[in-house]
Amino acid sequence: MELTAGAAIAEITPAIGLAMGGYSLRKSSAVGTHDPINARLLVLGDGRMAIAIVVCDLVATPPALVAAVRESVARATGIAPANVCVAATHTHSGPVFLDSMTEEIAVVAGRIGEAAARAQSAAQPVTLKLATAVVSSVGANRRRPNGPIERRAHILLADPGPPHAPVATLVNYACHATVLEHDNLEYSADFPGAMARTIEQAVGSVGIYMQGAAGDINPVWMRHDFAEVERVGGILAGAAIRAVHELRPAGAGQRVINLSWDEEVDVAAAGRALRPCRLATRRAFFDLPRRILPPSEELEGVYQERRATYEALAPEDVTGRRALKPLLNELRMARSRKRHFPAAPGDTQRVEVQAFRIAEDCAILALPGEFFVEIGQELRRRSPFADLLICGYANDFVSYVPRAKDFDDHGYEIGSALFAPEAAGIVIDGALDLLGDLTRGSKDD
Repeated sequence: MELTAGAAIAEITPAIGLAMGGYSLRKSSAVGTHDPINARLLVLGDGRMAIAIVVCDLVATPPALVAAVRESVARATGIAPANVCVAATHTHSGPVFLDSMTEEIAVVAGRIGEAAARAQSAAQPVTLKLATAVVSSVGANRRRPNGPIERRAHILLADPGPPHAPVATLVNYACHATVLEHDNLEYSADFPGAMARTIEQAVGSVGIYMQGAAGDINPVWMRHDFAEVERVGGILAGAAIRAVHELRPAGAGQRVINLSWDEEVDVAAAGRALRPCRLATRRAFFDLPRRILPPSEELEGVYQERRATYEALAPEDVTGRRALKPLLNELRMARSRKRHFPAAPGDTQRVEVQAFRIAEDCAILALPGEFFVEIGQELRRRSPFADLLICGYANDFVSYVPRAKDFDDHGYEIGSALFAPEAAGIVIDGALDLLGDLTRGSKDD
C-alpha cells in the first residue's frame, strides 16, 4: 500500500480591523499584524481516496467557515467534503470569522482551496513515522495547580526518505495558545505559529500544530510578549526537530561500524515507521442536551450575594478566597451564557465527531470543542488504536465540554459550558464506537 502526502501553507490574514477572539477583556479590534495568520494543510492519499487536515491560526472554526473550506477543497482537489477536517490552533490573537461574514469567509476558503490543490499536486510517496517527546515545561493545569497536563507531544512525520526533505511535521499537543494576553491588538498565531516557523526553517517541511484536548491547560510564561511566544514555541519546536532527525532512519535503517568485529551493525531508530494501510474515514453526529440554567434573576441574585461575600473576605484569607472564587467565576460566566445562549428543557445541539485511520495502528480523532485534557487521555487509553492523535477545536466550536464530575469543582469553564454534564460521556462513548468501526473497516473504505 503506497501512501502519498503533500503539504502547503495558505496565508489567510484578513484586513486590519476585525475583532480578535478569545478575551472578553479585549476592548479593541486588531490594529496591526505581528505575524501572519495561516492555514497549514496536510493531504494524504492512497490511490483510491484522500483526506485533508486543515489547521487554521484562529480561535475557532465556525460552521460557515468549515462548510466553505470543505466545499473549496472539494472543488480544487476532488477530496470529498466529509474527508476534510478544518481545525483551529485556538490562538487568542487571531481574527474572528463569524458565520455572517460571507465575503471574508469566501476569501479564506478560496485561499485554502488553492493551497490544497498545491499540496495535492506536490504529493509524493511517503512513510508515516511517529514519535513522542517529553514536553513538561510548556503547559500547566489552569484549574488545579497539581492537576494533569499533556506531558508528551506526538510528532507525526510524513517522510519520503533521504535525500528528500520531509513533507510535513505535525505536532499534536494540548495547551491553550494564550502566551499573549488581551492587551495585544496585533494578529498573531501565538506559540503554535512560532513552533511551526521554527520547524520549517530547521527541517524544510511544513510544520503543523494540531491542538489537542486543551480545555483546562494554559501555557507557562514569564511575560506576555512576542519574545515569550518564540521561547514557548521554541520548546515544542526543539522537541519536534530532534524527533524528526531521529525518526528519519525509522524504516530506512542506520548503522554503526563495530571495530571489534570489523562489521557494520544495525542500530534501532527512535520512534517507528507506521504500518501502512488503506485510509479510512468515519464521522458521526450527536445531539447533545443543552444545559438548563436557573432564571436570570436567580442567577444574578446568587452572583451578587457570593460576590459580596468574596469582597468581604480579608486579603490575607487566601484559603477562603480560593474556595469561593471558582463558584464566583462560574456564576459570572453562566449569566453571560444565559443572555447569549438561552436553552429550554429538551433543547439539544448537534455536534460532529470525525475520525481518520491513517495507519494500521494510528488514527486521528477530531472533536468540536474544548475538552479537558483528561478526556483526551481517557480516549487514548481506551482507543483500539495504539496511537491516537486528538484534534480539538475541529469542524465547529461548541465551547467547553467538561466531564460530569468536573461540574462539582465549579469555575470559569463550567459556567461557560453549553451542554449538560452528561454530554462529555456521550461524546466519549460515541467517539470510541467510531474508532472501533474504523478498525473493522467496511466495503465502503
